[in-house]
Amino acid sequence: MAAEETVRRSGDIAQGPRKKSRRIAISNKRQITVPKEFYDYLEMGTEANIELEGNKIVITPVRENSDDFSEFILKDLIDEGYGGDELLQEFNRRKNNIRPAVEAWVKDAHENAEDVESVSDLFDEDE
Repeated sequence: MAAEETVRRSGDIAQGPRKKSRRIAISNKRQITVPKEFYDYLEMGTEANIELEGNKIVITPVRENSDDFSEFILKDLIDEGYGGDELLQEFNRRKNNIRPAVEAWVKDAHENAEDVESVSDLFDEDE
């Protein structure tokens, strides 16, 4: 039985997540191949992150981004008293929540922008 996987790309915010499922082989060297459709959809490069969540393996593309907020997250967690394994788990949880939060913010901005006819409307003073 194939496990369901959620596949989302930042350009598809309005449509929401697509669910896709595919059964794949595991080689005798424990290697897998990401289906081309998934690879292309997620705009994967040459590296991916792999996480064990309960009885699931989650693979996500590595995105080189200097705006990942890691230092801010770590500082907050240390200030809140986290340490050891608990620090790592909470760091990963918060870091993984950044992208969905930004996507929701962008979606909201696009929806609110429909009421604006031009950029100058944003800066005009009420008369």
